[in-house]
Amino acid sequence: MNKPSVTDRLVAARLVGIVRLDDLEQTVAAAEHALSAGLEVVEVTFTLPSAAKAIERLRRDHPEALIGAGTVRRLTELQDAAAAGAQFLVAPGCNPTLVEAAGRGGLPLIPGIFTASEVDLALGLGAELLKLFPAQPGGPGYLASLLQPFPEAKLVPTGGVTAANAVAYLNAGAVAVAMGSSLFPARRIAAEGPQVVVTLVHEALRTLASLAEEGR
Repeated sequence: MNKPSVTDRLVAARLVGIVRLDDLEQTVAAAEHALSAGLEVVEVTFTLPSAAKAIERLRRDHPEALIGAGTVRRLTELQDAAAAGAQFLVAPGCNPTLVEAAGRGGLPLIPGIFTASEVDLALGLGAELLKLFPAQPGGPGYLASLLQPFPEAKLVPTGGVTAANAVAYLNAGAVAVAMGSSLFPARRIAAEGPQVVVTLVHEALRTLASLAEEGR
C-alpha cells in the first residue's frame, strides 16, 4: 500500500493548528500540549524569529505528527523551514517564486488566495491545496462561491475559523480548516500557561468528529 502523501494526511486530519506566539519555549510547549490532546497537524509561523528551531524540535520529538511552517514570505524562510524539517509550507499570499521553489524542492506549499484570479493563478502553478485567507468576513458562502468556477480547488479557510463555524466551512466545500488564535490564544497562554490549549483542541476535535459521524 502506498504511503499517504503529506497533502492526503493533512486533508484526512481536517484540522490544522496555527501556533503564532512570540516565544520559542511557549510555542513548543503549546504545540506539544495540542499534539497530546489529539491534534495531528501543527503550523509554526515565521512571525516567530526562532520558528525554524521550534519546527526542528517538534519534528524530532513528535515524528508521528505533521509539522509545517507558516507565514513563509521569503526564499530564505522557505530554505530555513526545509532545513528544519518542515513537512509543508503555508504562505499568506500567492507568490509564484515561492510556489515554484517549493515544488523544485518537493515540499508542498499552500499559497494564500482570496480572489478568483488568485485561485486561477495558484492552480496554474500546480498548488494542491489553497489557503483561503482571510476566511472572515466572507464566510462559508464566499468559499462556496469560489468553488463554483473552480470545483477542483481544495480550499483550507484560515483567519476567523473557530470550533463554532468550522462545520459550516466544511459543509460549504472546504477540505480542511485551519485555526490560529481560537486554538492558541496568545494572551491566555501567557497568563495561564500552554496547557490551556488542551480544552480548546478537544472542543474543536469533538466538533469535527460529529461531522464525521454524520458521514460528511
